[in-house]
Amino acid sequence: MVKLNRVRVIELVEPDFFGTTLNHNIVMVEGGPSGGIMMIDTGLPGYLDEISKYLDAWGFSLEDISDVVVTHWHPDHSGNAEEIRRISKAKVYAHADEEEYLLHPRRFDLPYDSVKEELGIGEEEFQETLRRINGISFHPVTVDVKLKGGENLADFKVIHVPGHTPGHIALHDGVVLITGDAVRAPHGEPSPPLAFFSWDYVKALKSFKRLLSLPFRYLIPYHGEVVERW
Repeated sequence: MVKLNRVRVIELVEPDFFGTTLNHNIVMVEGGPSGGIMMIDTGLPGYLDEISKYLDAWGFSLEDISDVVVTHWHPDHSGNAEEIRRISKAKVYAHADEEEYLLHPRRFDLPYDSVKEELGIGEEEFQETLRRINGISFHPVTVDVKLKGGENLADFKVIHVPGHTPGHIALHDGVVLITGDAVRAPHGEPSPPLAFFSWDYVKALKSFKRLLSLPFRYLIPYHGEVVERW
């Protein structure tokens, strides 16, 4: 767990992701647009108990979440959004271009050769991971507030950064930059999204460069380490 003033980061892990363990950085911001906690991305289905334990340790509960921002539709980001919406009556925010995917999630059709080129894994590991992620089941997500980019949420500006998905967004308050999957930071090194997981990799690279050009003190990727810029 990382705490940066009113911003807290919960780190959860996803084992057996193409031969590695993948971390997930879920961000909680005190003082959301509706008065409670603003949650940015929600983790895979089944993570809700772990998230609840973190909140309880801080003196909060799931019911204190008033706003849920989904950076994009992939299930490790949206998997608990509808359940939290039901529990706490939170508003769900996502880019308008993600709404159709959140209501009707797609299966991943990934080419083995591309995954092998980027991650160097064997075909058995590839097939096992693909079966698992395509078998994830979760409630379709109702979007209460459709974003376009440029909006202000709890002093964070919404930035439309397409590429990883069509409606991917990031959040930036001048000090903290929350990037979802538009920037990864394995070993603390900012990197573009994985090409084989990107809707349009040319746009993903453009969005990656755009985000790194912004002023920030802390960059919080969804996967990887929090990056501090001195």
